[in-house]
Amino acid sequence: MVDEIPKGISRGDVVRVLNKNGEIFGYSFYNPSSQIVFRLLTRSFEKDFNLSKYIEERIEKSIEFRKRFNLPSKSTNVFRLIYDFADGLSGLVVDVFDNVCVCEIYSYGFYNLMDELERILKKFLGNVKVIFTASSYTMTMEKFKLNENPKMRVKVFENDIAFEVYPGLGYKTGFFCDQRENRLYLTNFVRDKDVLDLFSYTGGFGIYAKKFGARNVVCVELDNDAVRMGKRNANINNLRIEFICADAFTYVRQMIVNKKMYDVIIVDPNKFINSREKKDEGVKKYIDINALSLNLVKKGGILVSCSCSGLLSMDEFVDVIKKASSISKRMVRIFKKTYAGVDHPFMVNWPEGEYLKVVWCSVE
Repeated sequence: MVDEIPKGISRGDVVRVLNKNGEIFGYSFYNPSSQIVFRLLTRSFEKDFNLSKYIEERIEKSIEFRKRFNLPSKSTNVFRLIYDFADGLSGLVVDVFDNVCVCEIYSYGFYNLMDELERILKKFLGNVKVIFTASSYTMTMEKFKLNENPKMRVKVFENDIAFEVYPGLGYKTGFFCDQRENRLYLTNFVRDKDVLDLFSYTGGFGIYAKKFGARNVVCVELDNDAVRMGKRNANINNLRIEFICADAFTYVRQMIVNKKMYDVIIVDPNKFINSREKKDEGVKKYIDINALSLNLVKKGGILVSCSCSGLLSMDEFVDVIKKASSISKRMVRIFKKTYAGVDHPFMVNWPEGEYLKVVWCSVE
C-alpha cells in the first residue's frame, strides 16, 4: 500500500521506499502511468544510493556469474546476460548474440537509462553493438515508444550448432536461449527416430534432433518468417528438415486422421497464460495440445512438453500432463523435469522467474 508520494519526483526516477516504521525498504523506479507504480529495483538499505554505480556493479556480477558456467565459450556465444529481478535489475533482460547485446526493456525507468546501459555494457564487453527492444504491451503499459530495430543478421553458435538470428526482431530478443540445455538433453533420444517439433519457431529442437542423428524431422510453425529462418538454419548446418507453416493444433488433428506416428514429439508453444484472468483458458489449451500430441506418439516413444507461462507452476503443469494422459488414454511416465538454463537463475521469492517448465514423458 502506498501511504505517501513526495512532491517533485518525476516518472522514471529512482525513489527510496520506506516501510510502515519509516525504515528503508529498498529503491524503486517510479512510474505513475504504470500498473506497477513502484517497480522494486533493490532492497538495499543504503541511505546514499548511487543508481549508476549500482547498475554497473550488477552487470559486472552478472558477467562473472555466467563465466562460472563457461558462458560465453568457444562452442556457445549466445546466452542471457541479465535476467530481470534475479540479477538485481528488475525490468531489464539482456541477451548476448556474439558481439550484439539485445536489451529488452520492461520499465520506463530503464527506458530512461538506455544511454547509460549502453555505456556500461561497452565498458565491460568491449566494442559490442547494443540495441533496445520492448513488446507493444510493455510500451503501452509503461507509456514509452521505441522505434523498430533495423534488420541485422548475426550468426551465432550454441553447442557448436549454427543459428542465424535477427537480434531484437521476432519474439522476445530474437532467439530462445532459455532452451539451450533442454535442446542438448533431447539429443540423447533422437538417433534413428522420427521427430515432430511443434511450435518450432526457427527450428531449435528440430535442428538439434537432426544434427544428432534423427531419421526424419518435421518442424511445424505458424509464423511464416520464423519458418523461413528455420529453413535457413537447417541449410547452414547442412541438414534436411521438413518445415511446415501451419497451426499446430490443426496439424496434429490432421495427423491423427492420417494415423501418422512419431517416436519423439516436442511441444513448445508460445505463452498460453498472459494474465491471471485468462489462466483457466490457457490451462485448457495446454491440456488440449498435449492430449492431441499424445495420440501421435508411438508406444515407447517420448513426449517433451514445455510451458513458458510464469503463472503456471511445475505442479500445475504436471497436472496438465496427467489430464492429457487421461483424455488420450495413453499411459505416461514422467522421467525428468527441467527448467531454463543456468543463465536464467531465479530468486526464491520470485516464483514467476521459474517460468520455463519442461516435462519429459515416456509414453505407452
